[in-house]
Amino acid sequence: MNTLKSGVDSVIKEILKWRPVAIGVAMVLTLYVISDIISGITLVLPTFLLAGIAVGFIINETEKNGVINGAILGLIGGVIVNGILISMMYLQGYGDYLVSIISTCLIYLVLEIVIAAVGGVFGSLIRCEFDKSEMEEFEASED
Repeated sequence: MNTLKSGVDSVIKEILKWRPVAIGVAMVLTLYVISDIISGITLVLPTFLLAGIAVGFIINETEKNGVINGAILGLIGGVIVNGILISMMYLQGYGDYLVSIISTCLIYLVLEIVIAAVGGVFGSLIRCEFDKSEMEEFEASED
C-alpha cells in the first residue's frame, strides 16, 4: 500500500507544477480585481484563457500536462473568483436569490475549468512551436 501511495505521489509531483499554477491563479485574481471590481467590465472567461495559456507555456511539457495544469488552475481560480462573486452579491442584498446565484456560479466554474484547460493546451502548443523555431534558427546559424 505504501508503494502505491509513493508511486501516486511521484506521478502527481511530475505532472502538477504548482508554481506555474500559482502564477496563473495570481494572474486570474489580479485581472479579475482590475476588470470586474474596479472597472465594472467582466473579463473573467478571457482571463482564464490567458492564464491557462501562460501556465501551458511556462510548464514547457506535453499537451496532456498543459490540460491537467490548466484544469487545476481553472478549479482553484474558479472557486476563489466565484466565492468572491457570491459574497459580493450577498453583501449587495441578493441573499434571497442565493440558490440561483450559486447554481449560476457552478456553471461558471465548469466553464472556467474548461477554458483554462484549453488555454493550457494552447500554451503548450505555442511553447512547442516556439522551441521548434528556436532549434531551426540554431541549426541555420551553425551552417
